[in-house]
Amino acid sequence: MLLPKLHSSPFQFLLYTEWVMLASCMGMAVFEAWEKQTIPVQHIVILVLLGIMGVMLPTGRPAIKYVYTAIEMSLIFFGTVLGYLHILPTLYVIVMIRSCFLFQPIGRWIVAGVSFVLFSVHQIQYVKTFLPLGLPNAHLQRIWMHQIAEYLMFGLVIFLVSQLVNTLLAERKAQQQLSLAHEQLQQYALQIEDLAAVQERNRIAREIHDALGHALTNLNIQLQTVAKLWQHDQNQARVFLDHAQQLGKLAIQEVRQSVRALRADAHEEPALDSAIASLMEDFRQSTGISVANSIQIEAMLPPQVVKTLYRIVQEALTNICKYAQATQVRLELRATPDGVHLTIEDNGHGFCLESHSPGFGLQGMRERVAALNGEFWLKAAPGSGCHITVSLPLKNGFATQMPNDCFETPEIA
Repeated sequence: MLLPKLHSSPFQFLLYTEWVMLASCMGMAVFEAWEKQTIPVQHIVILVLLGIMGVMLPTGRPAIKYVYTAIEMSLIFFGTVLGYLHILPTLYVIVMIRSCFLFQPIGRWIVAGVSFVLFSVHQIQYVKTFLPLGLPNAHLQRIWMHQIAEYLMFGLVIFLVSQLVNTLLAERKAQQQLSLAHEQLQQYALQIEDLAAVQERNRIAREIHDALGHALTNLNIQLQTVAKLWQHDQNQARVFLDHAQQLGKLAIQEVRQSVRALRADAHEEPALDSAIASLMEDFRQSTGISVANSIQIEAMLPPQVVKTLYRIVQEALTNICKYAQATQVRLELRATPDGVHLTIEDNGHGFCLESHSPGFGLQGMRERVAALNGEFWLKAAPGSGCHITVSLPLKNGFATQMPNDCFETPEIA
């Protein structure tokens, strides 16, 4: 047979109140027994058992709780049968207090009803002890009026005790829920902090990949050209070597710019048309690929849009240089108060979209566009080159920036 699980009273002051009531009843019983020169051993044992039962309350199945409550009532009832009818029935208040921790509201009302019935039985027995004495009707009437007052008082005490304990339990539950909500908010704050850190790392990774990757790719091409020409035409090789040195300086500048971005993200952006034109010219000189660009900017662009467009062009040119084997590149940029439209296409060998796994560069392009609530299209086929189209919305001449970069963008094969 398994013993029931127990738990202590959640409100210590209620436990102390029970002990005060039990001690008062014990003191009155000892005082009355002292006049008769006896010791109320049975009553003391009953009161001690009731005090011990109040230290630990049962948990688990309702049947165990009802048995526990029935034992408490039986001890009180047995004590009143032995004597002290006018004192011990008040201990049903203790049973009512404990029932509030054991039962749901319907169970508490059942305990309250049974306690009131037993209290009534004890009070009737108490009144019957005066009937054989032959007291005058006036005295009996006062006794009955006194009993009615005790009925009302006991019922009121039962009601107030149940409401007090219910209020304490509700407040305790609200505090637990508040504590739980506070812990959940702390967890959510940590998750948001981790998410913000991941997004910032992704942004920095895109910056380094697009900026430094472009410079290092061109630097590698220049050095390969120097290695091929050095044995045949050192003068021409020195020209490419000088250009390689410039690209090295550019790479260092990109690294420094990334470091500055880690310290403070807000910095002045260069003019977009001149920056892209310079980027296209450097690409032409480094690769020998013919370039054609058409740039028309008729609206004020915020720094985030300028940076996004510049990085997309930079990454597209890097991919063309590394993979496309193209001979011509065409760029068209048009910015109006309603939106920005960018098109980059080449005549390289292209690739199959279905079998091609997008690399970090294409993924970075999509993320940058999605962060500004824009649309990104990629069209490519073997032998037909690659065609990239970007559309960014503007509102009153400024980009509508969204709070995160987790949007899906359409893609046309």
